[in-house]
Amino acid sequence: MRTGRSIHTQTVEKIAGWIINGRFSVGENLPIEPAICAELGVSRTVVREAIKTLVAKGLVSTGPRIGTRVLPQTCWNLFDARVIEWRLECGVDASFVKDLMELRIAIEPAAALLAARRQPASERGLVRDLYRQMEQAAASQASRDAYMEADLAFHTGILRATGNQFFLSLVPLISSVLRISFRLSTGSHDVIVQSLPVHRAVAEAIATGDGDHAARHLTRMIEQARQEIEAVAIPRLPAPPAGAS
Repeated sequence: MRTGRSIHTQTVEKIAGWIINGRFSVGENLPIEPAICAELGVSRTVVREAIKTLVAKGLVSTGPRIGTRVLPQTCWNLFDARVIEWRLECGVDASFVKDLMELRIAIEPAAALLAARRQPASERGLVRDLYRQMEQAAASQASRDAYMEADLAFHTGILRATGNQFFLSLVPLISSVLRISFRLSTGSHDVIVQSLPVHRAVAEAIATGDGDHAARHLTRMIEQARQEIEAVAIPRLPAPPAGAS
């Protein structure tokens, strides 16, 4: 197991990988505790706590005399950022990426509209400040990771600016989705620079209280990202299973 992470976290990730990679099929039971302990080199207490975590995330169910049973994907908590990240680590197909982009289209423009309409004028400029941090990271040709963090702060800042408790609860999920989008795109400096004008347009629309334009520009931004990912990443990914939507 990887160093630098708790034994609990590593155990959860390992068992989740077994499930997401298909080592154990839907409806199949995981090995009994002693077998998992022997394979992973951890105590029964660690395994039990890891299983509790996976139950909470919808990957497995437990019960008297039925053991620990693998649940179908429809039961997984797909709004859990860690579940999204595990799926990426285990490999995704084109359908997964398409669904993520549709999720962004459904959430982020609506958040931009609310941020522009609801924030007091004294606070709407905060998103513009976050944009300036992106601009500075791009101008200094900071590392790709540094720019990504500034980009994440911009997008999650829009969610926070809505003042809506449900949008706020989506911050960890959208952060994970954005990280996936960034990893799938080229993330070259030229692409970063080309994306700045539409980010600036969103920030200015929010700062001036123009919700309709904020939503429209953010939709255009996501469409640009989708097109790049389709050109760069989708050809390298496996096709969706037959019959998938």
